[in-house]
Amino acid sequence: MNHYYTTLLETLKTEPLIRKTVLTGEATGCEALFSQGKMVASLGSEGEAWEGEDLLVENLGSKIELVICGGGHVAKELYALATQLEMEISILDEREEFCNPTLYPKASLYCAPFGETFAKSQPWIKPFFVLVTRGHGFDQFCLEKTLALPHAYIGMIGSRHKVAITLDNLEKKGIPQQALSTVHTPIGLPIGAVTAAEIAISIMAQIIGVYRKEDNLVRLDPKLLRTIAERKGYILARVVKKSGSAPCDVGFQIAVFSDGTTQGTVGGGLVEAKAIAHAKEMLSSPALSDVVVEYGLDSSKAGSLGMICGGDVHILFQRR
Repeated sequence: MNHYYTTLLETLKTEPLIRKTVLTGEATGCEALFSQGKMVASLGSEGEAWEGEDLLVENLGSKIELVICGGGHVAKELYALATQLEMEISILDEREEFCNPTLYPKASLYCAPFGETFAKSQPWIKPFFVLVTRGHGFDQFCLEKTLALPHAYIGMIGSRHKVAITLDNLEKKGIPQQALSTVHTPIGLPIGAVTAAEIAISIMAQIIGVYRKEDNLVRLDPKLLRTIAERKGYILARVVKKSGSAPCDVGFQIAVFSDGTTQGTVGGGLVEAKAIAHAKEMLSSPALSDVVVEYGLDSSKAGSLGMICGGDVHILFQRR
């Protein structure tokens, strides 16, 4: 597996990570990862001076990963919302009737006792944990385990009385009050929710409020990173700059493989079609170097495609 991408994935689980990429000159496409001011991996020239105006500097994070402990009614409603938001979703429940691909076709399923799941190393990158199990004891167990893992959010369902007992039990077990105070419980925004669907909406609104505070993060897709870490001989097309209202953001990326398949996105539409075409041209012409290409999407062209966005997108093409 490619050391650079495995380092990226593993470091993101525990530490902030900065990526610097060269966008001009002979070293275009070279990039390096920095954690706490120290370079931890690079692609291209290790001797590159990683300072200057020609560098793209990004604070990296992961695509939102929602890990739901418990597969009951609230979990089903949360799953529906999370799929619309294109989150990575995991369902944990030992009962097969509540943890199966019929109920959750787009989720990673952990159909095993909670203790067994948490005893193993999992691929989650600072996930958002939602604890909606079928009993107080399970909620307390999952809370204890999730507090010990890197996470972006933990929310636990329950009445204020149950919550107070659970937190008191964990404090008696030695978990610091400071850690317990970070738990969102009772979970969700106070909107007077009653039904499972309303409760799910209140939870998701709270989660959105948490992750939107980190608006400077470039959120990478861990599934794409794992794929490209395993493969060679492809072109990675990455959005490095945008203006206007083009339907993408810096950090969007798509891998175009030698067999013609793709994974990821740079926003879809005309820009993505052109990006894929350029990537295929690079695959068929080994002499073509890494390059940044600007795609303008003026209002007249956008309108002819049934779009109204407009704007400009700069895409870096990197040979991998």
